[in-house]
Amino acid sequence: MGRIIQKIKAWYRGAYVPPPENDPNSSIIFVSPGHHEQSTSAKVAKTLVQFWVKNWHILFPLVVMASVALFIHFDSNTNAASETKQSENHQITNTNHNASKQ
Repeated sequence: MGRIIQKIKAWYRGAYVPPPENDPNSSIIFVSPGHHEQSTSAKVAKTLVQFWVKNWHILFPLVVMASVALFIHFDSNTNAASETKQSENHQITNTNHNASKQ
């Protein structure tokens, strides 16, 4: 598990870009530790997380309502399909029962 976390951290941090080399003929010296350049996917993930943190109080109820709506929709489809099968089986049973009476 630790290796996965380390890989995620390395992906998020990005590739290290070393500082530019100083010109040996110049009297000015720049000292810089370099920086890390994030990948596009890490930038997108960072933007999404920042958006969530800023707007969680609006997004959380929307996510909950969407989840409940999807659950109700797919659960009602399952119930409707089972009710249809039950009514078809009931009709077949009644038809066979009525045919045997005649």
